[in-house]
Amino acid sequence: MKKRIIGIALMLLICVPLLILGGVYYSVLIGIVSVLGLWELNNLYKQDKKLHIILEIFSYLCLLMIIFSYDYLIYAIGLTILVFLTASMVTGKEFTFKNACFVLACIIFMGVSFYIIKDIRLESIHHFVYVLLIPILTDTFAFIGGSLFGKHKLIERVSPNKTIEGAIIGAIFGTIIPVFYYLYMVDPGCDVLIISLITFALSIVGEVGDLVFSSIKREFGIKDYSNLIIGHGGILDRFDSLIFVSIMFWIIKAIIL
Repeated sequence: MKKRIIGIALMLLICVPLLILGGVYYSVLIGIVSVLGLWELNNLYKQDKKLHIILEIFSYLCLLMIIFSYDYLIYAIGLTILVFLTASMVTGKEFTFKNACFVLACIIFMGVSFYIIKDIRLESIHHFVYVLLIPILTDTFAFIGGSLFGKHKLIERVSPNKTIEGAIIGAIFGTIIPVFYYLYMVDPGCDVLIISLITFALSIVGEVGDLVFSSIKREFGIKDYSNLIIGHGGILDRFDSLIFVSIMFWIIKAIIL
């Protein structure tokens, strides 16, 4: 517990000022975090196959190109696909088409995810705080609720410690508090019922994201993606729910809000 508190304190000390400042400071933070996240995924690949250092470096460059492509996102993704599929042909047995697709999928997934996380903050800090509150409160109260009332396992083969009771309690508190924040800080004139339903859906999506990333860890036989964050594992151990919530909010905002 002491290590977890230290880890949280360090994350807040580093991330909060850059988040508030926004602009280039926040962009640098997103760039660093995204590269570290892709590094964790590349390490999964390297459990079975060696990834040439030049290709690994290029994967990070392609990732940053996607994240900071702004209005040219689709072109950045297209160029990344062309480069890595060509690399699979040139390198032959060392980097096959199957290998290229794995690395390519990781680059595009991380690139689009952090492009969206960046875009939400640059458009509105209040939107970003709203989105950030949902997975944080959902995870926190799911842990507390599961510890106090948990009896029925959620999906034991994926995450043995998660319970149905914890998930329900997490979703409730992960909805109520962000809804109040949205009503007071984002759009006081919005329809309360609609934003409540959206927030509840986003909370559930965050829990699904947590389970998806946990299933990946189970498949590769690891406990954490890395040990970069004291007491919390790796970047993807902390950003799993936020990635899913951000993507879904981005879609909902474009269609409904």
